Amino acid sequence: MAALRSHEPFRLEFMRLSEYKYKNYRFLGCSEGGVHTAMGLPQYKLLFDIGVGHTKLTDYQRLLLTHGHLDHSSGLAYYISQRALRRLDPPDIYCPPELADPLKRIFDIWAEIEGFEAGYNLHPVEYDRYYKIQGNVHFKAIPSIHRVPSNGYTILEKTRKLKEEFQDLPGHEIAVLKNKRNDLFYDHENPIVTFSGDTQIEFVLQNELVRRSKILFLECTYVDEKRPVERARQWGHIHLFEIAQHAEAFRDVERLFLIHFSPRYKQEVIIQQIKEILPDWLAEKTTPFLYSRDIRNVNPPARK
Repeated sequence: MAALRSHEPFRLEFMRLSEYKYKNYRFLGCSEGGVHTAMGLPQYKLLFDIGVGHTKLTDYQRLLLTHGHLDHSSGLAYYISQRALRRLDPPDIYCPPELADPLKRIFDIWAEIEGFEAGYNLHPVEYDRYYKIQGNVHFKAIPSIHRVPSNGYTILEKTRKLKEEFQDLPGHEIAVLKNKRNDLFYDHENPIVTFSGDTQIEFVLQNELVRRSKILFLECTYVDEKRPVERARQWGHIHLFEIAQHAEAFRDVERLFLIHFSPRYKQEVIIQQIKEILPDWLAEKTTPFLYSRDIRNVNPPARK
């Protein structure tokens, strides 16, 4: 399992956050089911969820909130207040549309309690819209399936590509055709990172962008038979057994980060289950994003 070994986290003692790397991408955060989930992407200056209040996580001006459960959202008031205290720009907070009004009411109450109204920009997402991050990089909200209104997010590159039927034409002919017709090109989407939030497995099965993502952060709350698949689905979660059952859906994913494990599992159990339950080829590109309560030994034993 060399792939798991090559993506070891290191412990950030004063932050109690874990950092993992894949190629040129860094991910800083924590994720335990029912406890807290927050994931920072320094290269895009954004944050997925804010289930923990931490000064380091207030560096990110853009927050993509998947849903309102407290283990994903309880750091919101702290996040907004700290950015104001540090004289940083008001954050842009994107959320499922059903959450906009309740969140505004909560923020108003916190402003009353604190005696200070910190600035923020709240954006209920539109599911057919692409939100620009930088250059040709955008993010898109994708509806998910949970017990409350929820969605995941995909960061993608949008480019214009010449249709296949015109690709053999010389450049001067293409230039002439561009002035005569507007159907030479099509929009191509290259998904880079997808973050699922809490969801059922259909989030993957029903969305091509998710399946084609280079890097996929996918919740995996349960990993053994003590908590069966039926229980996972009842509570709007994914079981490791379902990932194994639908392994072919992950063929195009380069790196699968599994998050949101139930804290009832010891981390060595999580690692062992990934090794034993997933097909070899999928296990080799799967990394459990383990919270830093004990990450001294994240490597599974070699497959016999």
